[in-house]
Amino acid sequence: MSIRALLASAVLLAAPLPAFALQPTTIEAATTVAPTIQSIPAPDGRTVSMHVWTAPDEKGVIVFSHGFGGAPEAYDRLLAEWAGHGFTVIAPLHVDSQLHPQRRADGATAFSTRLMDLGVARAAVEQAHPGKPLIVAGHSFGSLMSLIEAGALTPAGPLGDPAVKGVIAFSSPGNIPGVVTGQTYAPLAAPLLMITGDKDLVPGFADDWQDHRTPFDASPAGDKTLLVFHDGDHQLVKADETFAPIVAASEAFLDAYALGDAEAKARLAAFAAPGVIVERR
Repeated sequence: MSIRALLASAVLLAAPLPAFALQPTTIEAATTVAPTIQSIPAPDGRTVSMHVWTAPDEKGVIVFSHGFGGAPEAYDRLLAEWAGHGFTVIAPLHVDSQLHPQRRADGATAFSTRLMDLGVARAAVEQAHPGKPLIVAGHSFGSLMSLIEAGALTPAGPLGDPAVKGVIAFSSPGNIPGVVTGQTYAPLAAPLLMITGDKDLVPGFADDWQDHRTPFDASPAGDKTLLVFHDGDHQLVKADETFAPIVAASEAFLDAYALGDAEAKARLAAFAAPGVIVERR
């Protein structure tokens, strides 16, 4: 599906989708590495604020979606690391963010506008970074958005972008009734790195941490990796104790599937770290 068609479809999503609420993610202080901010018009008349971590030696691009209620700068440490590794990161400030000046936190609005925001971000990648391989990534609610970009199917219809080379999903919002169905991840053929922990809970949505396994378990086998951190909770993407292994695994994934680096793919296949259970299929 084209970017134009994806955006047109996203405008129509709010009405048929059920409203839901997710736990807002904690907004933490950013590190000293600051992104630039660009304002890009959206088809519905909004202006989307894009935080951009520009890679000094760009090899590829990542479109990142923050957690419900969160903000791109809450992930500054990791996104700056990815940029230093050669991947420019573009992260929209979604309307459900606690920092958005016109915040709207109802679930249907958050769902539809996020899809549009990410379509705008990918259109910007096409224009400003032509020919560069694209990976999508996200945390919590943002991970669901990224999985949809990579081919996951919801009642909104098929909105996968064939330009996506792979998806990095931190936690998930759980198996949201009316949004995540038994067939949601059946079309997800893209390479996947799913990262969660055995204390990764979202009360009311993922009361069992194993709900976060669903994209890994229910998608077609092949190029799928699951990392489960012992004592990792829903904020493990930002935790000091998980940072080094997350960087090692995610950068191997980026090199393997964005750049086609066989050595990196072998490194990911052999990845191991204390306190981390690794599964592959």
